[in-house]
Amino acid sequence: MNMLIKRRQLVMATLVVALGSAVFVNWYFTNSDGNVTGSTETTNEYVQSLGEAKYVNSENAKTDGTTNEAKATASKNTDYFATVKLKRTKAHDEALENMRALLKDAPESSESAKEISESIDALSKTIKLEADIEALISAKLKCECVVMINDDNAEVVVTKGSLNESTILQITDAVLNNTEVKAEDIKISES
Repeated sequence: MNMLIKRRQLVMATLVVALGSAVFVNWYFTNSDGNVTGSTETTNEYVQSLGEAKYVNSENAKTDGTTNEAKATASKNTDYFATVKLKRTKAHDEALENMRALLKDAPESSESAKEISESIDALSKTIKLEADIEALISAKLKCECVVMINDDNAEVVVTKGSLNESTILQITDAVLNNTEVKAEDIKISES
């Protein structure tokens, strides 16, 4: 019994020493230059600048070959696509909620319950198709896009300046291979 207590004390002491050394090593390496006094100024400057927008004039903006105007256009396109996707998601969610409420009120074995259930399945498939086609087009064309599938037609909106004969064929091919929409019912446009 006495031996068991000594082992436990030895294990506990070893764990305390290991934990203490881990804390010290962590403190030492997170401290800039390993100084005991430490310089928190650089850390504070870094934290304060997170998320800050820095505006520069167009003469100094050519770090990656783009100007502020091009960046602003890209930002507007991103905002457009985000807004459209958000609105589409809200519309899908509202439709699903309405259908689920109707399904809840309908008798379980009725014909209307069966139709509502089929409509929910169809809407779920449409949502998945839209997301899959968007991912496929974005991967192929390296641009943002939004796909909206309604009944027997599809509408695809891509970023401005990314449409040409080749990209139109790729978009049409992606929609035709994943849906039952006819080629003449596919509308492709730029934002």
